[in-house]
Amino acid sequence: MIGTGKAEKAIRILLLLILIPATIAVVYWGSIPQRYNLSVGSISNVDITAPRSVVDTYETNKKARLAFESVQVIYFRSETIADESVDRVFRLFELCSELRDNNQREDGTFIDSYSVLANRFSLQARETFAIELTDYESIQLVTATPELFAEIKVNATVIAENIMAENVDDKILSDMVKQKTAMIIEANKPYYVSIMDLVDSILSQLLIPNMELDAKATERARDAAYQSAINNPVMIEKGFRIVNVGEVIDEQNYSLLKDLDLLETDRFDYQLLIGIVFYVSVLMTVMALYLSQYKSALLSNPKDFIVISVSFIIPILSAVYLKDISTLISTVYFTAVIIATYLGIQSGIIFGVIQILTIAPMNRFDIEYIFVSVIGIFVCSVVAGRTSRKFNSASLILFTSFACFAASVGYNLVIKSSRSAMLNAALWAIISAAVAVVAAIGSMPIFELISNAVSPVRLIDLSQPGNPLLKRLFLEAPGTSQHSMMVANLADSAADAIGANALLAKVGAYYHDIGKLDNPTYFTENQNEGYNPHNDMLPEDSMSIISAHPEQGVRLARKNRLPSSIIRIIQEHHGTTCQVFFYHKAKSLAAKRGLPEPAIGDFRYKGGIPSFKESAVVMLADTCEAALRSTGITNLDDAEDLFRKLFKQKIEQDQLNNSGLSFNDLETILKAFLQVYAGFFHERVQYPDDSVVR
Repeated sequence: MIGTGKAEKAIRILLLLILIPATIAVVYWGSIPQRYNLSVGSISNVDITAPRSVVDTYETNKKARLAFESVQVIYFRSETIADESVDRVFRLFELCSELRDNNQREDGTFIDSYSVLANRFSLQARETFAIELTDYESIQLVTATPELFAEIKVNATVIAENIMAENVDDKILSDMVKQKTAMIIEANKPYYVSIMDLVDSILSQLLIPNMELDAKATERARDAAYQSAINNPVMIEKGFRIVNVGEVIDEQNYSLLKDLDLLETDRFDYQLLIGIVFYVSVLMTVMALYLSQYKSALLSNPKDFIVISVSFIIPILSAVYLKDISTLISTVYFTAVIIATYLGIQSGIIFGVIQILTIAPMNRFDIEYIFVSVIGIFVCSVVAGRTSRKFNSASLILFTSFACFAASVGYNLVIKSSRSAMLNAALWAIISAAVAVVAAIGSMPIFELISNAVSPVRLIDLSQPGNPLLKRLFLEAPGTSQHSMMVANLADSAADAIGANALLAKVGAYYHDIGKLDNPTYFTENQNEGYNPHNDMLPEDSMSIISAHPEQGVRLARKNRLPSSIIRIIQEHHGTTCQVFFYHKAKSLAAKRGLPEPAIGDFRYKGGIPSFKESAVVMLADTCEAALRSTGITNLDDAEDLFRKLFKQKIEQDQLNNSGLSFNDLETILKAFLQVYAGFFHERVQYPDDSVVR
């Protein structure tokens, strides 16, 4: 037969195996965008807006191509080309000079006529330099006097050198030749215009641009321009209308829809699923680490685990449907309120933030949603998790809604949203916060029914005098009822003074002695006319009845479905202390009869020592109130001495080891008790001077 512990462990494992895959499935389902069956040329029957900001790859690539093409070709000045150009000019005149010299005999007569010589020069110039000289230009060169020929040669060479000394491309070469030729020829008058035209024609044909294409530099510049455009992409912002109803889908729109994953496809999105599995697993691991370190008791109770799991998954499931209305509709406050109420402020914040991150993929990691939700989580957790009674349900709703409103307005002011966008976001923030908190408050009774947990609302309900158990206590055990009311006043004041849950301590005190309902007359406060049935009983039998009332109280509390924290207070309010009166009575009887001394363990309570502050406060309040009542003390000085003695006994008996109370807390509790009795005794508390060491 499987033990209870193993069964609970198996249930917890089963719940985890259900919770984690369920969360992954819901997040994956909610992260899949609505897709459309569209293609280039088809007509859209709906308006389609961008669910998130995205790069317009079509326009970005177009801009990058234009940037690439707009970069001018890069050239560099080539000394080789420049030198070759000048050398061509020099060699042309050398060719002409050689022909002129070879055409003259030793006696000074000419071998060929000028016409034949000019034709020969034109032909060789065409073959050697690929230039075309007119007959007139050739005649000018072969018939020029030696002085004029030398002058033309020098000037042409100088002009070529001047031109080639600069950066010359094909666009400016012709103009530079004309400009330089005119400048130099003009400076060396008298020259005929025909000579200037001759030099211009020769240089225009012989000179070539000295700027050479730098292919690598050009390619680098174009690549840099292209990459710059890619690195500064055209963005389509969230909410931008990509396609209007009735609009024909063009290549640009189709590209955007494809980038946003808004087009229907037959393939299963394994990449998204793997990402969600890994992402959610990380978040679940973080949550498990927190629970194991700080809330391990929660994991030991399957019912509490069910409540936490249900409250965690409901907002996530709701977000799947609500995100299509607006990503600013945040449901996370539902979980934060419930968790903070039952487990405290820290747990509310931790669970809330993890849930925000869990839902984030479904909202495309919208920054405004995350920012507003985090602010709301902090505020509602702080308000819901406070043990002070100055905050009520209305305050929780108002504070959370206002915090979300302020966060939304602040965010939209920073990003300079339009007034309409800011108003729309703020309204959704208020509405979603208020509805989620109201839903959480309304759901608490259901969760309490499942887990038997405790909330302020439940505690207030349990504190009402009309509660069946309290009514029974008042009618069947009036002395115990009166005693419990006084213990409750003490516990309430002390718990509030040390920052513990005053309402829990007070209500726990109301019920701590309900186990006496089984045998009310066996307890002194309920005995009338001075008759005590224990006078006629063996001390062991008396102890059996007296020590059973915590256990009987637990049984009665469970039957009436009291919260687990109240049950623990009932069980622990006597700790493992010894019932000294009956123990000494048993020792006396044993001595008289010559029997062995009874074991002190038989006269101890079996409830276990207090395991949290409120339980320890009730123990101290119960002890002090009972002692004060039995001793008949009616002044504060004697009461203080008595309380210090009782506190010391509890410490020496190791009853407060697991309570979490410090020595400073104990001093604060003692003063709170005295403050209560100051009113009861109609006296003012006189605290000792701080310089006096007790």
